[in-house]
Amino acid sequence: MSATYYDVLQISHNASAADIKKAFRLLALKYHPDKNKTSESNHMFLKIVEAYEVLSDINSRKKYDLTLEHSSVQFANTMNGKWMPSADLSRFYSYDMIKNWNVTKPGGGIWEIGDKENKGMWKTTLALFGCLATLAIIIIIVSG
Repeated sequence: MSATYYDVLQISHNASAADIKKAFRLLALKYHPDKNKTSESNHMFLKIVEAYEVLSDINSRKKYDLTLEHSSVQFANTMNGKWMPSADLSRFYSYDMIKNWNVTKPGGGIWEIGDKENKGMWKTTLALFGCLATLAIIIIIVSG
């Protein structure tokens, strides 16, 4: 019998988003190929990443749970049973990045941005609107 994604992350089926992220972080740091040089670490790390990507997204987690309920298939893999990571592992799952994750913030996956980036996006948006307003005023003056 194959292990479920919940088994891979060593969490219960009713784990919260914060629990999933915390479990992923701990296991990913333990099995990350940059840190753990055993022959099984790369394979285990990919299983951990796969489980995290499915369970950290609310919609994919619901689909996966339905698959577990309505099928004897324990791993809901795609592409004829061969899961492929949706991200460049070295970019999104580097050892240092996982090590520095803030696991106390509730969230849904690795794609969330921090407060610093969010503030930068707001500044950029306001600057863009300021430029557009200036351009509108110039057009009104020139055409009038």
